Amino acid sequence: MLPTLFKHADKLLRPGLQILAYSPAGLQQHLASHFFNLALKKPLAEGLLDFLDTATVRVEIRDLQQNWYFRLSQRRLRVESQGEETVCFSGELQSFLLMASQTVDPDTLFFRRQLSISGDTELGLALKNLLDSLELDQLPFMIGRPLQLYAQGHAG
Repeated sequence: MLPTLFKHADKLLRPGLQILAYSPAGLQQHLASHFFNLALKKPLAEGLLDFLDTATVRVEIRDLQQNWYFRLSQRRLRVESQGEETVCFSGELQSFLLMASQTVDPDTLFFRRQLSISGDTELGLALKNLLDSLELDQLPFMIGRPLQLYAQGHAG
């Protein structure tokens, strides 16, 4: 069953995230917190995200009318449904998936205005550069592999 899911990851990732967006806020926050803490386990443990200690990062997924607010606490990310943002990343789900799967360079997405940063842009650029430096094959398999397959399905 698992190999079949991975085989179709490029077709399942987007609908799965869309379903999550329409789930109750508490479930979204719990699942998103778990997912991002798992995905960023190594950088979090190494203190590479400590520069976010006093910041709130809002991620706005415009086509899903979804906002998540990320806060760092004791080297763990917490996702909340509201907050006072320090910096905001905004774009369509497809643009975030293209960036996360490293299919399209983030700078290209920002240049084309498919993604935008507002607020403390220096902090936003530092976070973007850190995330861009992560290699998909260094992410936990359950996260990196679907992103790799998504990238393969959207290359070119």
